[in-house]
This record gives sequence, C-alpha cells and structure tokens, in this order.
Amino acid sequence: MTAVTFDTLQLVKDLEASGIRPQQAEAINKALKSVINASDVATKSDIKELELKIAETKTEIIKWNSAAIVGSVGLAVTLIKMLG
Repeated sequence: MTAVTFDTLQLVKDLEASGIRPQQAEAINKALKSVINASDVATKSDIKELELKIAETKTEIIKWNSAAIVGSVGLAVTLIKMLG
C-alpha cells in the first residue's frame, strides 16, 4: 500500500499558532506520526487499484464461464448427433 504522508513541520506550526506550547506540539506530532506509521491505511489509489483488479477478475470469470457453456453445448450437440 501507499504510504500516508503529512507535513509534520506544518502540523507543529499550526498547533503552536493555536496556542499549544512548542514542547506539547512536538509531543502531539510524535504521537500522531507513530499512529500513522503503525496503521495499515488504504489510500484512494489503493482502492482504485483493487477495484480495477476486481473488474478484471470478473471479466475473466465471465469469459471462462462463457467458454464452458459454449463447450458444453457443443459437446451436447455432438453427442446428440452421434447417438441420433
């Protein structure tokens, strides 16, 4: 999966601008980075890629099922001709 990134410096600046002390802002930043790095998060790109693979797989299944049906019908016709 694609790595999730964010601007840690901007986060600290935003926290400090909202009145949080620099030491606390750094601690929050560190904790947030740990959570993001520890989690296995799917991105929109990951989901799109998976959707494409599912669509391709469905197409392949339809092809194989169609070929099996056509083959079965052909075999049935051949057997009927041979027996009839």
